[in-house]
Amino acid sequence: MLMHDSFNDVNNDDSSIVLDGNFRQIMSGVSEAYINAESWQSRREILSILAPKLSLKLMQSSVPGITKGRFSSPRLHARKYGVGSKVEVTTKVVQRFDDCQIAHFVDFIVSPHVCTDLPFGEKVLKLSSGVELFIPNTIRNMGPTRIVDQYLFYCKEMCSDFEPLGKSSLFTILEICKASTRKSLLGINYFAAEGGEAFDGIKKLIEDKAALSMDSERLIENLKRARFYLKSDYKVHVRRSSDIADHCCAYALSDLKGQNFVQDCDHEHDQSCIECSNLSNTLNETERFIKETETDEELLDRAVKKFQSYRESIEAWKAHLLRSINQDLCRENLLNKLSNDEIYLNLDWAMKFLPVKSREPQSEFFDKRGISWHITV
Repeated sequence: MLMHDSFNDVNNDDSSIVLDGNFRQIMSGVSEAYINAESWQSRREILSILAPKLSLKLMQSSVPGITKGRFSSPRLHARKYGVGSKVEVTTKVVQRFDDCQIAHFVDFIVSPHVCTDLPFGEKVLKLSSGVELFIPNTIRNMGPTRIVDQYLFYCKEMCSDFEPLGKSSLFTILEICKASTRKSLLGINYFAAEGGEAFDGIKKLIEDKAALSMDSERLIENLKRARFYLKSDYKVHVRRSSDIADHCCAYALSDLKGQNFVQDCDHEHDQSCIECSNLSNTLNETERFIKETETDEELLDRAVKKFQSYRESIEAWKAHLLRSINQDLCRENLLNKLSNDEIYLNLDWAMKFLPVKSREPQSEFFDKRGISWHITV
């Protein structure tokens, strides 16, 4: 009935209104308000004041752009909600994800596997309430594409019953939750710096003898694969307890020479990791490759010693990753057990001022001039 009534007398020319100067000024003001309105909802509310009392032709002569539909709609609005009444429009948001999906991915990208806290710099996080929070600066050890791929693989392997967000949504979250991308290892992780240099050194040893063997390309590819594994997936595979010896913190960190530093596992280490085996096998094959392709005894002795030094750096990097993950697990355990009247302080040596190189071993860094920087977090 309301829709039918709104179309009644649309073209009725009968009107007792006298078109004097006052009326024209009123209509001029209504026309100006109609033009300046930002939305059709506001314009309809303005027209609902006069539309029930005027004809269509009279409205068209005073307000530009009035059609039959735009004239009938304000009449319907006046009958349904009242003359000039403001109606709050509620927008319906179609939500295709759950909060737990976002929280799951955010927990992943802020974990030590992906992010590293810097001992210097901070960012300002401004909340919707206007409160500003100062948070320490962090860097991401991988690019966005690699983070998303690793997260999806992690969900598939570790929590198969969990449905993660789509790739486009994950990239959007990474764009909003900004962090620096790692470009320099100076002052952040010396084990990674020395390990990276070791991989480059072994690659050069193989390339120098590439013409003497057909296995050089395969060894270089396996070497790249092992290096990438240590930089990314290895940290995700390590657990406090695992059937794989290289992934079990309790077994890998136990010192067989000291009874006070040994922890017995309640399981067998009867499984193996393909990537960890690839690293070990590639290093063994590379050592044999060097011994088979070098004929000069003196050069062979130098190459073997250099390779052993590189191998120790790579194994030290892998051991450092295992220790850091175990330390993070311990820190999380302490934080979970903190009461309301307790705090956790982490005192550590951060770095020295005046860094120069992009990458350098720790021995060179300590000899550098500058002031040691200790921080408490």
